[in-house]
Amino acid sequence: MSKPAYFVAPWDLSVSLPCVPDDPADGTVVLVESVAKGKALPYHKKKLVLVLSAMHHFAARLEAEGYDVEIVNAPTYVDGIRQHVRERGATKVVAMEPREWGLSRALDRAEEEDTFGVPLERHDDGGEGSHFFLTRAEFAKWVKGKKQLRMADFYRFMRKRYGYLLDAKGNPVGGKWSLDAENRQHAKGVEPPRATAYEPDAMTRRIMERVAKWKHRFGEVDGFDWPVTREDALAQLDDFFTGRAADFGRYQDAMLTGQPFMWHALLSPAINLSLVSPREVCDRIVEAYEAGRMPLASAEGLLRQILGWREFIRGVYWHQMPGLRTDNLLGAKRDLPGFFWAPEQTEMRCLRESIGQVERHGYAHHIQRLMVQGNFAMLAGIDPLQISHWFWAAFVDAYEWVELPNVHGMAVYANDAFTTKPYAASGNYIHKMSDYCGGCRYDVKQRTGEDACPFNALFWHFLDRHRERFEANHRLRVLYGNWDRNDESEKGRILATAQRFLDGLEPPPEPWSFEDDAG
Repeated sequence: MSKPAYFVAPWDLSVSLPCVPDDPADGTVVLVESVAKGKALPYHKKKLVLVLSAMHHFAARLEAEGYDVEIVNAPTYVDGIRQHVRERGATKVVAMEPREWGLSRALDRAEEEDTFGVPLERHDDGGEGSHFFLTRAEFAKWVKGKKQLRMADFYRFMRKRYGYLLDAKGNPVGGKWSLDAENRQHAKGVEPPRATAYEPDAMTRRIMERVAKWKHRFGEVDGFDWPVTREDALAQLDDFFTGRAADFGRYQDAMLTGQPFMWHALLSPAINLSLVSPREVCDRIVEAYEAGRMPLASAEGLLRQILGWREFIRGVYWHQMPGLRTDNLLGAKRDLPGFFWAPEQTEMRCLRESIGQVERHGYAHHIQRLMVQGNFAMLAGIDPLQISHWFWAAFVDAYEWVELPNVHGMAVYANDAFTTKPYAASGNYIHKMSDYCGGCRYDVKQRTGEDACPFNALFWHFLDRHRERFEANHRLRVLYGNWDRNDESEKGRILATAQRFLDGLEPPPEPWSFEDDAG
């Protein structure tokens, strides 16, 4: 007797989601290795190992529990589903709403053209029993009537709706919704705890051998140690709350040479694959705070990232696609410099260290992404979609739904739907929050000349060329007052220093290829 076919996408690796039948007898399960998706971007090899290994481990878990599971290697996801349906004679296809625009449109076309020959049943990826807290319709309802989106407003809405860190009267514990001001300490001279590495098993090693042979990919497979099973992801969750959570908040913005992980939770790769649910993380935050193992500022800071920012960004993505891809508010057109793919090519230590960390691990924390890599791209006028593609390809936790609104809306200010000003900073911010500047060939205290920190001249060059747009912004007005206190000759030297640096930027010797909707 024919049964439904349940399609499990690479980011839906949880038995609690509707894309997995409640009972093995209820239907077959198909996972797809999409050749086109794997070639769409020059993905980091560790990212490819992570996704493929997690898929294969999830399939093995289901098989051990008695499920009829097939992993199909096919040109596209749709091709793989169609092949499974035809071979098994399925009565319908059950799937989650895809988290990325390209696959969502591909399933739309498959329905319109009756590609599978059977009905397609799609479940929202948010709401009760799903991955995200809110359904897409619920976020759309929150957005309705708002001229501008504010994460702070959304975060308060979510705290009140789900009751996290509220007192008996429904007010925030501690009296403030955000305790971010308490979480900005540098960590110079402080030794971060060691993060647990997860040794690859035989299955992961076989996938590492496969991926190592693939050409035109970023990074290497050597040293892969990310969790690929739910068991290891839960162990990582425990590791954070027992070893790093107490100091997470105070040092969450800090950066240190040779310390890629600091006090961060490192849970985003597992969460984004559904190996751990965001609800589980939020519940553990409250549990740790109430048990006295996590200060309120740390607990609130991490809760804001999961319950607030992650949910908000996912909602913004679906609210603004597909136009979000082509947004370019500042008209930035410069090619992404080659050192983003080969960090040894830059003499800027902050970029060499943070991008080199990405090359080695496929990871950098949020301040390295926003205030070093993204800040540089914005100040230098890098084409938004090019830096977006780099984030998408290079980070093990990056998918378009999360990186695109973060990059375009926050990092490079290509879209002002939810930010009131660009997150622009000179070298002084990096000097304050890191130890990068101490061993740099450039001088963070200089803003003109060959030895001046490029961030300093680029910062003023950026403000000067966008003066008409930003001068009236009350949060930037004081900066223009500072700029105008320079005489014209000093302004000229600063702008000339920036321009010489920009003129010296070189794209990769061979351009990388990108196909956003392939797969």
